[in-house]
Amino acid sequence: LLSTASPSPAGSVWVMTKNIQTVQAGENVTFSCLSPTKEDVLQVTWQKETDGAEDNIATYSTMNGQKIAERYVGHVSFIKSELKASTISLHAVTLQDEGCYKCIFNTFPSGAVTGRMCLSVYAILDPKVEAKLLPNPDKSDDLEKVVGMSCSATGKPAPKITWHLPSILQQKTKEYHILHSNGVVTVISNFTHTHPKVLQEYPIVCMIKHPSLNTTLVLHMDTTTVQDLESNTAPVTIIAVGVLVPMTFLLLLAIFLCYCLRHRRDPEGSSTRPRWVGLPFSASCCRADPHPLRGSPLGHSSAWSPRRWLHTA
Repeated sequence: LLSTASPSPAGSVWVMTKNIQTVQAGENVTFSCLSPTKEDVLQVTWQKETDGAEDNIATYSTMNGQKIAERYVGHVSFIKSELKASTISLHAVTLQDEGCYKCIFNTFPSGAVTGRMCLSVYAILDPKVEAKLLPNPDKSDDLEKVVGMSCSATGKPAPKITWHLPSILQQKTKEYHILHSNGVVTVISNFTHTHPKVLQEYPIVCMIKHPSLNTTLVLHMDTTTVQDLESNTAPVTIIAVGVLVPMTFLLLLAIFLCYCLRHRRDPEGSSTRPRWVGLPFSASCCRADPHPLRGSPLGHSSAWSPRRWLHTA
């Protein structure tokens, strides 16, 4: 694709590559320019526009040959170096390479003619999906946990995250965007669930879409990992049992001690049980009557009784 810069007194510059190139971070990119002028070209200069200023990258002339600016050595190289045709390559581009570039042909006697092209760098870093224990937002007790599923990626432009979940897990997800100073955006999408075993029984799929990468991440949880997550929720039950058992024991012990103290003070339970007591009697009441039947309608003496018994409460 040829692109022609604005006409100048010395003619024009044909940009032999796209005016706007898009590459993924880590790839190489090539810029090419051609000047059809009939005038003499004294030098070709490559520059990068940086914050409104021009930063020299490389130059070529018959007298001095190829020259690469110190900060670009190892990162920029000449693919073609002629006075009327020049090509450079940027190796393993980064986000810092994003911007616009100029190829300048210094002609005699008319002066400089310029071609301009821009570079857009896509980058995506560390796409991942994971599960971890989080405090339950609906419970004040910090010991009660829920399982949080999280899918995240950092990129430029911002990645798009979607979940593919089974019907049992149709949860409302929350998404957060963190903008970094270099224009990169971290996107985090997450939701929570109360049962760790669901991670093993159903597929948890996170889809990340980006100009430089479309990927599907599946959260695989083996039995060991699920058990580890569940074991972290066990302290709630352990603590409950550890508290209730001693309390129950102390309560039973208190009841037993009260019972023992009560019977120690009143071993026979006189305050609650009836008892039989004997009344004292004189010796005269026990002497035999020489006439036992006298005066008795029943034929025996009603006065004979060695002891009278009273039932007392």
